[in-house]
Amino acid sequence: MVRKVIIALCWFPVTIGLLTLNLLLLANLQRTAALAARAPVPTIHITASSYGTEQVLGASIVAGDARSLLLTKFLKSNNSPITEYADYILDRADHYGIDYRLVPAIAMCESGVGKHIPSHDSYNAWGVAVMTGTTSGAKFPNWLYAIDWVSRYIKEKYMDKGMTTPLTMGPVWAPPSVNSGNSWANCVNYFMDEIR
Repeated sequence: MVRKVIIALCWFPVTIGLLTLNLLLLANLQRTAALAARAPVPTIHITASSYGTEQVLGASIVAGDARSLLLTKFLKSNNSPITEYADYILDRADHYGIDYRLVPAIAMCESGVGKHIPSHDSYNAWGVAVMTGTTSGAKFPNWLYAIDWVSRYIKEKYMDKGMTTPLTMGPVWAPPSVNSGNSWANCVNYFMDEIR
């Protein structure tokens, strides 16, 4: 009988001790989970393309945007002085809500993507304010300013007025090209397709 009383008396403190230990462990586990939930989780972007990205570039996955790869490849293959600004062209296109291929395609048709500009310090790869028969035009202080200005200009002067394709932009951007079978629009469309 004494034995049963001792077991009963020990059972209560041992049970309460084990229950307290379990509650402490559970609280610690919840605190650890809450801290882990607040830790920033890196976003992983998968870059895809219709062509040209089948090569393995390394042992790690690099976050990015396929448009950046495609645009950089296009600019680099044409030895463009604006190659290093490919990501900025994308940024401005997204900011103004225009097709990212439009600014470089126009630059390709107007100046070989910046290789044949009115003067070395004009940064005018888009033929802005170059009137028929002249070689002068607008001057920009640098490529960043020029890319932003042209992107905004396309948005405000063309896109906002319903001219959303090279064919509808051509009569305003390059009026003489309309009489030659929309040569400017055809050129811009061709290089937009090449960037894709």
